[in-house]
Amino acid sequence: MIGHVDSLPVSDGGLLQDKRPSALRAHARTIVGALIPLALVAGLIAAALSTSPVAPVASPEAVALASEAPAKPEQWHGVSLGGWLLMEINPAMRKTNSPMDLRPKWMFDQIFASSELDFITDLRAAEGDAYAIATMKNHWAGYISGEMLDSAKEYGVDTVRIPFGYWIMDAPVGGSSPLEYGISPEGFVTGGLNHLLAMLKMLKARGMGALLDIHSAPCNSACVSDGLYCAFPYGFMAPGEAPIGDLARCEHAGGGVYPTTRKPTEGEMEWPDVGVNAVAKLAKWVSELPEDASGSVVAFQLANEPALGPSSAEVYAAILSFYDRAKTEARKYLPVTPLIFSFMGPTPATQKYVREADAADKLVGGGGFLGDHHYYLNWQACCGVGPGVPAINQMPWDEIHRRACLLEAEGNAHDIDVYAKAGLQVIVGEWSLATNMDQHVDVSDPTTRAQLTQLYREQLETFGNRPEVRGAFFWTLRMGSGWDPRPTAANPNGVQLKGTSAWKSLPFYPFQVWSLLEMATEGIATSLSASYAGTCAKNRCHGPLGSCELLP
Repeated sequence: MIGHVDSLPVSDGGLLQDKRPSALRAHARTIVGALIPLALVAGLIAAALSTSPVAPVASPEAVALASEAPAKPEQWHGVSLGGWLLMEINPAMRKTNSPMDLRPKWMFDQIFASSELDFITDLRAAEGDAYAIATMKNHWAGYISGEMLDSAKEYGVDTVRIPFGYWIMDAPVGGSSPLEYGISPEGFVTGGLNHLLAMLKMLKARGMGALLDIHSAPCNSACVSDGLYCAFPYGFMAPGEAPIGDLARCEHAGGGVYPTTRKPTEGEMEWPDVGVNAVAKLAKWVSELPEDASGSVVAFQLANEPALGPSSAEVYAAILSFYDRAKTEARKYLPVTPLIFSFMGPTPATQKYVREADAADKLVGGGGFLGDHHYYLNWQACCGVGPGVPAINQMPWDEIHRRACLLEAEGNAHDIDVYAKAGLQVIVGEWSLATNMDQHVDVSDPTTRAQLTQLYREQLETFGNRPEVRGAFFWTLRMGSGWDPRPTAANPNGVQLKGTSAWKSLPFYPFQVWSLLEMATEGIATSLSASYAGTCAKNRCHGPLGSCELLP
């Protein structure tokens, strides 16, 4: 999960202008428009590309490797383990030039940094490598527990989406295996793969499945905190545009570079190669899981929100090129596991690409390809244009409920419908109860509780009624309020502050509604797998855009 305007209307034009100096344009012509305020992105993006990579047919050798796919429910009822293997972290305060996605105390209120890599870099500078490694080991071991998984299962969760970064498959500098604890070429702590394995074993023991999500490629986006806070989306740039070397850091994070000791080698000359190779390594690792974890992985997401807010047809072409290479590598080891493609809006080119790739894959016995759409009401603009219309991000409850039951976004966008009309299945990889740019809500107020309960149930009703929706995943199982993984003499394993837990944030924590466990404790979130038929019928307004947002 990254703060963003998620649904982007699909059109044949409206690409953002490249605002960089000519010298930068010559250096990296495919960067995204995230340097432009993200509020301007809504309604401007998505190009209708005329061509896309040809979806290759799986080889007979790959088909021969196929085994029976793991049993899976008719629809995945899921939750994300956000903030765990990829620490989504923000600074303690905003600055005057801070981008929209910078939200102080997201997802933690005891630790602060521009990104996970910045957090680790700060720890190393202040206390040394061993301290940084111990901190991340504490986080991986203590942030998600078996008790939390048991609660999730009680709430109807049968599948968890596990986000992590490409570096999970890196060996430490001087090491030979990603299972070794140490420091990666870019400065991340390695060894998280041990904890992913332990999680898969716990899930299998509970009869739950895992959707593995490479949530961050090398510099996944431009000026968006997703493990790094890079100036350019190096992981999704055209051939020749992103040679391996130091990574420019977004000026919002202080500028400069993220240094790397990674050197170009055969098969890994550029940053997109690093991302593709991470997919291949992880797929191979999954194919070799031990018996007590084997079969726990029900789907594999190859990327998440790539190049958030792409500004050109060239960027989308580079994204499709990445997927073309990544799916080929994944299918060498996982011939029947469903693979998931994430796009910031299903353009005609992406629809065509996924449709052709899905058909070719299924023709040879593969598990097919799914789209990934994130449905949030948090970053949607309100409402129509005219006198008396509420300001941006000030939707009244009637309008929130109307949109939720139609899966409608700003600009009358209905991206789930676009996938359906293209004959494609899709997951709702992220959804939540946050609205109006994280507007504070008092969950102790009976009226507010009733509105949030309605919003929760109507989204589940709508997801469940859509045959094109293969599953939906609430963001997130827990938030990090009160959690501090840094070791001290008194708390060598980190500490969860007294009076807080995964089920209870500190008073006035601004992101309480993002936590499934906390919303369940409040009685707002109930079973994700229950039927909520008739919930949307209770709403006052069911019409098109502009028909109810100003009701008294």
